[in-house]
Amino acid sequence: MTRLPDHFWSSLALFLLPALSLVLPSGYSYGPALLILVSLFSIRVWWGKWQLPKEVWWMWISFALLALSWLIDNWISGERGSAVEKPLKMLMTLPCLLYMAQRPPQSRWLWHGLVIGALGAVGTALYEVFQHLDAWRAGGFRANGYTNAIQFGNIALLLGLLALCGWNVGAPRRVLWRAWLVAGFASGLLASLLSGSRGGWLALALVAVLAMLYLLSIGHWRAIALVAVLSLGGTWIALNIPQLHLQERISQARNEVKAYKEQGNATTSVGARLQMWNFGWHLYLEKPLFGWTQQGYMEQKRQAIDAKQLDPLLAEFNHPHNELLDAASKRGSVGLLILLAAYALPFRLFFCQFRSTDNFNVRSVCMAGAVLPVVYFGFGLTQAFLPHNSGVTVYVFLLSSLAGASLVQGVRQDRGVPLQR
Repeated sequence: MTRLPDHFWSSLALFLLPALSLVLPSGYSYGPALLILVSLFSIRVWWGKWQLPKEVWWMWISFALLALSWLIDNWISGERGSAVEKPLKMLMTLPCLLYMAQRPPQSRWLWHGLVIGALGAVGTALYEVFQHLDAWRAGGFRANGYTNAIQFGNIALLLGLLALCGWNVGAPRRVLWRAWLVAGFASGLLASLLSGSRGGWLALALVAVLAMLYLLSIGHWRAIALVAVLSLGGTWIALNIPQLHLQERISQARNEVKAYKEQGNATTSVGARLQMWNFGWHLYLEKPLFGWTQQGYMEQKRQAIDAKQLDPLLAEFNHPHNELLDAASKRGSVGLLILLAAYALPFRLFFCQFRSTDNFNVRSVCMAGAVLPVVYFGFGLTQAFLPHNSGVTVYVFLLSSLAGASLVQGVRQDRGVPLQR
């Protein structure tokens, strides 16, 4: 009987996470669940071997602190049961990291998983929109309680952007390889546009700025010109495709801002966000150190609605649709700094590794790892993204798997030969 290679299970988990994220109900959980099970059943492989690079330790510590802040908030707010699930997932990344230190996944599984996941997402989105299953906005498996249009569109965009990071991977048929990655990027972008989620556009702009700054730093003028032309051309094409409703969404956003400023109308998507942001900011100013907790936030909102300071339609929302304000209003400056660390420390880890290696396979994985927290930061400007099951699971387990593929105990090339560091 042929023995499976050592990297098989970690590589399979790395593939399944993006590949199934948007094509099955709770599809984002299959890869992490497999990785957790394999890590626990293989405890003899990694127990006592705690040699993680210090940068990886700092990344995990940021996860642990964020999990701890959520657990304390839940305990004070009297939330039990399912409220423990998301913090527990974050803590479970430690045995996964230790396992991957001994069994690093191969990076090629990542790129194929990202492209297949993006293709599956656009297939789901096209089916929903053109079959008129629910509405003109694609939202994934809403009938099964999976996600909503914002989560679906943003994760699809994430898959597409990360797929493009594999552009310089050493592949025997480079033209076909890059066409495969471009198909993944285009599919993720189209699925995001079909979802009608405008918040993803901010993340896309942040990544574009980051890419331009990098290209400027290395003087790659041809690439800068190409990115600029493709961005402008792609924007013009997208605006002129009626089925994407982009012009409608832009006009709608403009009118909603005007209605809020002139009439205080908070019954629209943009108007509701503006009022919730203002409410969250004032709560933070009242308790800037530790915040109000989830229970306190909801109680203050109820009082504000009773006093006619907030629109009654906002009663159903348990966060202000902004990741930073959500942390600041509920967990104060302490919680806000922890959240920022959960963005900044992974970014620093992968960015430093990107600059320190000349291996294109490793640089591509590190680029994906650096782009991921930037994209999540952009998502968080208009949505509390991490508190959702899909948001936190994809974030912490994908970052952990990328660390396993690029940083832990000597990076392996796809042919299985240890790379000298």
